[in-house]
Amino acid sequence: MENAKMFTHLVPIGFSPDKLIESIKQFPVHKIIILTHKGDEEQEMVQSAIKSIKKAFKGFEVENRVIERESILESSLEMLDIIEDEVKSGSTVKINISGGLRNIGISAYIVSLVSDIMIYSDIPEYTDKETYHLKGILDIPLFLIKDLAKEQLSILEKLEDGVESVDDLISRLKPELEKGTTDFGNERSRLSHHIKKLSNAGFIKTEKVSKNLAIRKSKLGVIYMKGREIKRLTKERRYCKTNVPEIS
Repeated sequence: MENAKMFTHLVPIGFSPDKLIESIKQFPVHKIIILTHKGDEEQEMVQSAIKSIKKAFKGFEVENRVIERESILESSLEMLDIIEDEVKSGSTVKINISGGLRNIGISAYIVSLVSDIMIYSDIPEYTDKETYHLKGILDIPLFLIKDLAKEQLSILEKLEDGVESVDDLISRLKPELEKGTTDFGNERSRLSHHIKKLSNAGFIKTEKVSKNLAIRKSKLGVIYMKGREIKRLTKERRYCKTNVPEIS
């Protein structure tokens, strides 16, 4: 029997819990992950907002996770790690940016672009200066990101934690080639072209060490590849669900 569909909402916290509460209620929800920042434990308004959300969703699983405040790329990576765990556990993830800091909203949008995770916000309506009402939900559109060339994707996949030379990368990509052969030299020339493109695009960082070129994924490269992995996991899960044989 197929498991019931589960929904997890990532919620960067701010000072306006009503916006978050009312907008979350417009969707199925089983789990809420509140995203806070270091130092928020001393912010009275933030703690009050957290209590309001927990009270409004009493009986639901509500978890608090601390993520980076200042670095957009770092907070994007941390959100992707959280999402990946939720997707692997079988949940459909949505990100609510009705509250929270603007820079976290930017991180959330980056995360949505690379992973195809739905991102939404509230459409507010005020009958007076202080009384909030939810007018509707803004389903934020995602613009297509052009995939990298197949060869460049292979490089990022095989880089893992990095290599100390182009030759090390060749050995990972084509272990059948022997160093010193013409084919190995040709592969070195071919890879140099793709390495330059990836470096110019900001997906990798290179460093000259003696006569070798050390290569590692940049934070942007890690974000891109992690987003692709979440896309793969989500598509795989959807495929499995649509191909479950009927029980007669």
